[in-house]
Amino acid sequence: MSTDVFVDFRDAAFTYDGEAFVFRHLNLTVPQGQFLCLLGGNGSGKSTLAKHINALLLPDEGEVVVFGCDTRDAEQTYFIRSNAGLVFQNPDDQLVASLIENDVAFGPENLGIPNPELRERVTRALAEVGLQGFEAHETNALSGGQKQRVAIAGVLAMDPAILILDEATAMLDPRGRAGLMRVVRELHERGMTVVMITHFMEEAAAADRVVVLDGGEVRMDGAPEEVLVRADELRSLSLEVPFACRLSLELQAAGVPVSTCITDDTLKEELCALRSKM
Repeated sequence: MSTDVFVDFRDAAFTYDGEAFVFRHLNLTVPQGQFLCLLGGNGSGKSTLAKHINALLLPDEGEVVVFGCDTRDAEQTYFIRSNAGLVFQNPDDQLVASLIENDVAFGPENLGIPNPELRERVTRALAEVGLQGFEAHETNALSGGQKQRVAIAGVLAMDPAILILDEATAMLDPRGRAGLMRVVRELHERGMTVVMITHFMEEAAAADRVVVLDGGEVRMDGAPEEVLVRADELRSLSLEVPFACRLSLELQAAGVPVSTCITDDTLKEELCALRSKM
């Protein structure tokens, strides 16, 4: 890609019914290599925004430019969708084959990727999500977390430039969420651009940047350390602060000299350092 800006919403607007706008005058850019987390209550426009990134939806006003291409240009749709991989909340909505290897191969095969490169992509994608050796397993016998990993592997096998996760951890148990987040962090550390929608503040704390949407408008935009500590503003938008932040604020109110933290590990370090001084 020739541009450092992978996604650019330019005064964009969208409506499903021609009347009520999901968002309007939306301006938002996502640089190459960034891990962006989108937060917001139900109806805030998060999923609609995500579907604009890979041209599943098109703006009614303004522009959405992805990899330097206007998403409304039909000649660029194939290129955009080949490079912006979207993972949905429910993996069952995305799995298309009974065997894992066939499911992961579905996307790149439809892109015309020939063997042996197709086989190499499937093997590499499964290894990236920790499912190497599961090629011959049936998808309907997998746990929810494993199914979600297969869905991500199917996207990764297409070799996208952006990974978009639309509430991809919502249906997982805590162990499954932790495993999936570990995969996402490793992909980002290797240079993958990630746009993640989530309701879990602990996941947002792992991002480079947090954007909070409300009524289709950007209400907050900044590093997790800047956004996730704004407890009163987040609660006014029906969002909670991370547990570590809530506890550190309560400790401060009780007179305990700790910094405001957004991760459990940081709070543990603060408390250990405090105890060592006692």
